[in-house]
Amino acid sequence: MTPYVDSHCHVTTSIEPKSIRLPNVPFQCCIMSNNGYDWWKLVNSPVADANTKLGFGVHPWYSHLYYLSEDGTSPSKEAHYRSILQGPREAELNRIILRLPEPKNLVSYIDANFSTTSCDCIGEIGLDKLFRLPENGFYQGDDTAPLSRVKVKMDHQVKVFVQMCQLAVKHSLPVSLHCVKAPNQMFELCQTHLLPHKGINICLHSYTGSVETLTGAWLKNFPRERLFLSISSYVNFKNLESASKLLQALPLECILTETDFTWDTSSENDIQEALDFVLSRITHEHDLPSVERAKEIVYANFRRFVEGGDVSTPASDSMYNVH
Repeated sequence: MTPYVDSHCHVTTSIEPKSIRLPNVPFQCCIMSNNGYDWWKLVNSPVADANTKLGFGVHPWYSHLYYLSEDGTSPSKEAHYRSILQGPREAELNRIILRLPEPKNLVSYIDANFSTTSCDCIGEIGLDKLFRLPENGFYQGDDTAPLSRVKVKMDHQVKVFVQMCQLAVKHSLPVSLHCVKAPNQMFELCQTHLLPHKGINICLHSYTGSVETLTGAWLKNFPRERLFLSISSYVNFKNLESASKLLQALPLECILTETDFTWDTSSENDIQEALDFVLSRITHEHDLPSVERAKEIVYANFRRFVEGGDVSTPASDSMYNVH
């Protein structure tokens, strides 16, 4: 039987360096890291097997924890955060800076932690114009806090994103992308930094852009064999009508399924139920003969995404000719 695919999931961000246990399920998955705390958990826990792929990334929600130095100098904690954070209330900004850790040099972090033997994907990375920092400085699964009005400047998010794209290009790794309220900027950056490099596959995770941007920009300019969209019940199906239109516009060879769940806090039943729902909608919107056929297509797509185009076969290609 064809395995389920969760092409984009997570572990809970926590500053406590403790190993984790994940559901023991025969699903194909790619677990993303959003920051160094996540990556430590992934490489220091018994999570890697033939079914599990690992993503090395810096999510925009954690991009402020890193700095890029053009002249090799290290900024002070105060100078770094004041240069890349913005908010209308000085007192609130001051309180958050006090709670934030010392920033890390992004290039040094990559050099010390990245390895092609443990990394299968660059992700999660991206841009987010909407998010605000929590009052404790950054999102933590075991230490929630109210949202502040402080944001990370977009120019800093872009610098971090480009650095991670360069890492993907250097090692010919696929990327999993987060984009909120920055569709044109994201497309232009990917067109500049990723499109020219034929070995780089791209997944737009839980895509929330317009169908017009998908068809008029992404599908028009990126080869279909390199472009994927991972669909989640958690994000995409908050609105059934818009999700249905998205699936109808999306070629079968570009579709992946995901949960966006933290696997260390999720049950096997919850994960399977979320994936089953998306598979049922793919089956319906593309008039497939069965959910099993949808699973076969998604599985073939996932293998192409993480392993490259060479894994496709005539049999898997024929699955897309369903009408």
